[in-house]
Amino acid sequence: MSLVSLNCGSIRADEQFLTALVALKLDTMSGIFASSGKGYQRTHAGHDNFHVVEEIDGVGYDLYLKRHRNFKLKEALKLLAARSPFVTAGRREWENILALEGLGIHTMRPVAFGEKKIGCFELRSFVIAEKIPRAQPLDDYLKSRCTGTLEPAALREKRALLWDLGDMARRLHAAGLTHMDFYANHVFVRETQTGEKVLHLIDLQRLAKRWLFARRWKVKDLAALIYSLRDLALPRTDFARIFTAYSDGTHSTRDHKLI
Repeated sequence: MSLVSLNCGSIRADEQFLTALVALKLDTMSGIFASSGKGYQRTHAGHDNFHVVEEIDGVGYDLYLKRHRNFKLKEALKLLAARSPFVTAGRREWENILALEGLGIHTMRPVAFGEKKIGCFELRSFVIAEKIPRAQPLDDYLKSRCTGTLEPAALREKRALLWDLGDMARRLHAAGLTHMDFYANHVFVRETQTGEKVLHLIDLQRLAKRWLFARRWKVKDLAALIYSLRDLALPRTDFARIFTAYSDGTHSTRDHKLI
């Protein structure tokens, strides 16, 4: 990825998306925060998400824009455990995307991020990423394809996905990282052109290495994941498969206590 600086250095972007960002008026901080977006929109206190779908010069673009406004003391205090309370939310998610790819954990393709600060305090920031093609949330995928009485091929697919899910969690935690929103709807299943199913982890704003109470955050990640699968009526053997992959098949006393 070749990066370019925009808006007097406040924005860094993948050069391959420069034409699209300029055409969509997403190449300046003012343009980013004035955009009303198209398609899906979701607004929370302090941040909002937009789904931008556009065709430019015959090329289709399908992007997600996440904008953050103002410094949030509550989130900064939580991030003290990661020794990074004053990194802007946009920069943090951008760096987390790159970090996960380095661990072999698939996520969204980063397009651009920008930030404006006063001293160490965030005023506003954003991150843009490309939509994962041919993908849907893991819980929706399992609900539509892998529940009830299954044919052998569907059963093997479900078991493989759950094993990959446990392995994803293992690699994440082995690197000292915790997600803090590790729910099944933040794991996407992408189908490749050859029919292979690949898992992608998204919503990485709060992902970080935590040096205080590290085990507690790992437990919260795993508990959130299991909780988010509660409506799928999975048998105990499926949850055992997730934890077997998570423990890399060791089944040590420490693994049993964690489970």
